[in-house]
Amino acid sequence: MKILRISMCAAMIFSLSCEFSGCKSKKEKASAVEEEIEIVETEPGNEIKNGNFERGKKFWMMWLKTGIADQIFENGEMEIRVKDAGYYEYGIQPFYDGFAIYKGGVYKYSFDVRSTIERTFEWRLQLNGGDYHAYATAIESIGPETKRIECTFSMPEESDYTPRLVYNLGRPKGSNEKMPGHSVFFDNVRLELIDSSKVTDVIVSTETSDVNVNQIGYLPNDTKIAVVRSKKAVSGKFSVINVETNSQVFTGKLSKSKKNASSQEQTALADFSALKVPGTYKITTENNGESFAFKIGNDIYTDLLQSTIKMFNLQRCGNTTIDDKIFSHPACHTGKALVWPDKTTAIDVSGGWHDAGDYGRYVVPGAKAVADLMLTYENYPKLFAVNTNILEEIVYELDWMEKMQDKKTGGVYHKVTCADFPGVVMPQDEKEQLYLSPISTTATADFAATMAMAYRVMHSSKYKELAEKAWNYLEANPNLKKGFTNPYGITTGAYDDNQDIDEKFWALAEMYKSFKDEKYLNALKKLELEKVKPELGWREVGLYGFYALLTSNAPKDDFYKTVKAAFDKKVKREFDNIEKDAYSVSIDKNDFCWGSNMTVANNGMMFLFANSFSPDKKYIEAAKKQLNYLLGTNTTSYCFVTGFGSLSPMMPHHRPSQVLKKVMPGMLVGGPNSRLDDPFARANLIDAANAACYTDSIQCYSCNEITIYWNSPLVYLITGCIGEK
Repeated sequence: MKILRISMCAAMIFSLSCEFSGCKSKKEKASAVEEEIEIVETEPGNEIKNGNFERGKKFWMMWLKTGIADQIFENGEMEIRVKDAGYYEYGIQPFYDGFAIYKGGVYKYSFDVRSTIERTFEWRLQLNGGDYHAYATAIESIGPETKRIECTFSMPEESDYTPRLVYNLGRPKGSNEKMPGHSVFFDNVRLELIDSSKVTDVIVSTETSDVNVNQIGYLPNDTKIAVVRSKKAVSGKFSVINVETNSQVFTGKLSKSKKNASSQEQTALADFSALKVPGTYKITTENNGESFAFKIGNDIYTDLLQSTIKMFNLQRCGNTTIDDKIFSHPACHTGKALVWPDKTTAIDVSGGWHDAGDYGRYVVPGAKAVADLMLTYENYPKLFAVNTNILEEIVYELDWMEKMQDKKTGGVYHKVTCADFPGVVMPQDEKEQLYLSPISTTATADFAATMAMAYRVMHSSKYKELAEKAWNYLEANPNLKKGFTNPYGITTGAYDDNQDIDEKFWALAEMYKSFKDEKYLNALKKLELEKVKPELGWREVGLYGFYALLTSNAPKDDFYKTVKAAFDKKVKREFDNIEKDAYSVSIDKNDFCWGSNMTVANNGMMFLFANSFSPDKKYIEAAKKQLNYLLGTNTTSYCFVTGFGSLSPMMPHHRPSQVLKKVMPGMLVGGPNSRLDDPFARANLIDAANAACYTDSIQCYSCNEITIYWNSPLVYLITGCIGEK
């Protein structure tokens, strides 16, 4: 094993540069205005990069809650042009991330500030999460004359590698007066460690392996390949050892060493496919250590599949008591939701699954999740003939989605959440008012698609009526704004989108497949096919529509052939990625973004779809390689499913796990994200290769959160890799 260490001591205090780029794969911190960041050095002795604003907006961001303001960078200053201070002192909050404060350190914090009016404001060096308590803070009075603020403080708490520097420029606390428009200017922001004598070594270590395998194991007839990696060329022999008897059962020679682009390592392959005898094993090498243990057997995925499905049950919301040894909770979020923005109409929308690490319920990602489970049940019915848990979860989510449809018009509300994300609490303890965000075309079209699927899978005419009502709403309102953006005052996940052609394509394809009505096929052919992206995500759902059409009774005409060609092109592109990567992951070396593990699982689904059209062992192999990657055959050495494997996430960004200090098993975390879309990632992963941009931390929500729509394609992938029995 090797130890990865982040060592910080008095002689080695460092500040990490970081780079930010937006990613469309997930929703959080929707109201933060974040800009792309370039790597720059700090001023000597200053932990704050670009504290003199010579590089304009670089590294500085702003969060708004009811306040309205512009963040302007001119003449070597940051100007916050306040138009409406809002209702909270933190309603306008310029902020800075990407530094650390170490236990025992003595710091000097200073900055210049002035305002075009006399006012007060609060500055804070604070915890970025939890209760957001301050390590150092003060309320200052300012006016037109530049004022130099200075503060010296000691850090009495544990080292914080991702604190946040903020200026609260909303309405001062305790004030009921509306402030006039004005500007506040900042310059020469500095944070200096002036006494490091009491800063002690801090070592964060994770045991990883230079020999990476699927930590769950392999079916007897599977291709079995371990990836051996090193900074230098890899060579030599390898052995397979029976862990129980400590006997050598297989030997082989490593393949020729090659540079792997996504992980920036030298890698070689250890092929032990010839070993088929059930048992528990590990790989040993001459020069690169050994692997984690794994099994070979026919039932290795049984517990994993059950746990990944049970995750949906544990994520249930509404008038149901969750019974579990650890993650039990009573009914939650049972109050009626007020329709935004009028807040006068109250509707019962209880039920469904909590979407992710927070407790919002969103139609768009919920549609993807329940669609994946329905496809699993539809395509592999024998595996669920006795165990009907998956069917029960499908019905539970569909029942909630039905409540989200407006009974008069047929349109579907986009989401139900509180106005803000909750704190770190159990679901029954989030008691703020629920709100229904406005009807959206994406939610309505996704709803129509999933209800059409439900009619086919569940054999109930109710779902046909619901799907048709939703589609009729879209047809009757052709000029509706496409997609969705968060309404003013709602800061929970937007699942935003600026187009809906792929959602409409999916809806029409499913309705044609299920209802066999030519009018839906005719409408489908009128859409601009070239604008439909062949993806299985929550934002782009075109591949669901492609699969529905290609598995329907549609005539094999030019339209059908064009869709099939687009499907095949997508399959080939991702298949080619597998051939280029030592770990056989289907992601391009430059495309590890937020939720990359969903992309891997989605691609595994797609390869299984391809096999159903044109049976070929290479597609099954490709799908299994994606499962191997998710379960440990990757450069991080993690099995990305909580509670499984020798090394799995212990600190997921998931509120019940955080509150109970126990990890809910069976959850697929987001995985490597080279775009570093959160402060912790930006502070700690700047030097990592693209495929290695992962860290197991509660604070790293862009790598380590969980979602129902990441688990759902994993359920399909596991099931497809097992195959019908």
